[in-house]
Order: sequence, then C-alpha cells, then structure tokens
Amino acid sequence: MNEQEINLLKKSGEISFKSHKFAQKIFKPGKDICKLGKQIDDYIIEQGAFPAWPVNLSLNNQAAHSSYDLEKEIILKEDDVLKVDLGVSLDGYITDSSQTIIFNKKHEKLKESTTKALSNSKTFLEENYKSAKIKDIGKIVQETIKSYGFKPISNLTGHFLSRNVVHATPSIPNTVNDISYKFSDFKENFAIEPFATTGSGFVNEGSQILIFEYLEDKPIRNKDAKKILEEIKSFQNRPFSEYWVGKDMSSFSRKFALRELLKSEIIGAYPVLVDIKGSYVSQAETTFIITKDGLIDLVGIDNI
Repeated sequence: MNEQEINLLKKSGEISFKSHKFAQKIFKPGKDICKLGKQIDDYIIEQGAFPAWPVNLSLNNQAAHSSYDLEKEIILKEDDVLKVDLGVSLDGYITDSSQTIIFNKKHEKLKESTTKALSNSKTFLEENYKSAKIKDIGKIVQETIKSYGFKPISNLTGHFLSRNVVHATPSIPNTVNDISYKFSDFKENFAIEPFATTGSGFVNEGSQILIFEYLEDKPIRNKDAKKILEEIKSFQNRPFSEYWVGKDMSSFSRKFALRELLKSEIIGAYPVLVDIKGSYVSQAETTFIITKDGLIDLVGIDNI
C-alpha cells in the first residue's frame, strides 16, 4: 500500500476507536440497544466516514451478525454480554474492530480471554512481523482462550480486507491449523478476531436476519424492489440494513421488496450466528497492517 492508502486506513481506525468509546458511553443496563445501534451508525457518518456494515450488536449466545431492529425493543440487562462489532469505511478503505461490553463481574474472565488472545497475537506479530504465519495466530488464540477455561469458536475466523471488500482471503482461524502463509506476504490489512464461548465452540445460523448483501443485478418487476436495488448498488458491495433503504416506504412495502430481492437471489442474507442456548460468547478484534517498518494496530483496541 502507498502512503495515502495507509493514511486513509489510519483515519478509518481513529474513527473506529472513537466509535467504540462512544458505544461504551451509551450502552448501559436498562437501555434499548436497537435505538442505540442506529446511533452508532449515525455517529460514524457524522465523523465523515460510512459504516462498512450495520453495527453488529450480538447478545449472550449470539456471536455475530445481529444488529438493531428499529421495530423492536431489546433492553440491556445487568447479566448480558454484548459484542459491539463495527466497521468504518473511508473511501472504501475499511477497518474492522470489536469489543465485549459487560456489566456483571462474573463475565470478566470470559471477556479477558478474548482481549488477552488478541493482545498475545499482537505482541507476537510485533516481534515477528516478517516471519509470522497464519497458523501461529491460530495456535496463540486457541491456547490463550483454553487457558481461561473456555473454548475458541472453531468456525469463526479473522480475515483480510481489501478496498470495499470486508472478507477477503485468506481467513485467519482462531484454532490450531496448518495455514503457512506469512502475513508479510500480503499488502492488505487484516483483522484478528478471537471469539471465546462457554458453550459448544461452534456456531450455527439462527432464524433471525437483520443484515443483507448485494449479490448481482437481475431484472425485477416489483417497483419498490427496483428502487431499493438502486440504493443498494450505491453501497459498493458493503452489507446493509433494512433501515438503510426504502426510508420513504411503509414497513410492509420495504419488507415485501426485500423479500422479492431475496427470492430472486439479487441480494443475500447474513443470519444471526448463535452458540447453544444459555451460553455466553465474548469477542475482541482489531485491524492491522504490516509495513516495511513493522506492525501497525490501526484501531488501538487495547486502549478502549
């Protein structure tokens, strides 16, 4: 990457950091996370950037892809474990980061297991940025989380990012693996994303869908669906929320139009990912880039 691209990523990371600090201020027991979720997306826009996806607000056994539903009310409770996973896009250059917010001390070890896994990964990369391999990080994350008595989630991974592409290859597993690619062989930035769980260590798709993605253009007859499709194309392949489109439509018309687009496979969906009922999941994540001078933590999640 050239200096201009790296500076855009650094600015994106600064906005991510500020957005996480904002999240810490507003998410409290007794508050409705649906209304507050929209505030996070609005805050990113106010900073001169764009949400790379609708902010993920995943509770308890939810691991990823949950977000805000403005037609519902979800009140935070003292015992909840809330994952805030947000992306900031600045001219298509994306930083991806997450934190776990807790209110009950009984969840401190769970939260610490992922923050420590991320911190240990960062330290290793700083010391070995020229030679570090993807399999090194998988081993570090797994061993760290298991040392706290929890399980890493085996089918959720970190990933590389490229311009306007949230999940580029290769993936960065959170468990022991044999992927021998060196991080320094890639020009792109990348996100390390440990997940720890008190449950099974494996997530499945739930029934709830709050986030969508554009797949391809096809003819569609429904007038509202056509209108929404044009809006979707302006997002440059970034995942989107129902509440980002069709704002002048009724809820029924918007939902019907989205259903038509799904049925025609013009858009796809991101179902909420869940571990077993009654379990708790924590998450920590930041975005890095390796330059000739070493590793840069673009978000600085350690200081949140």
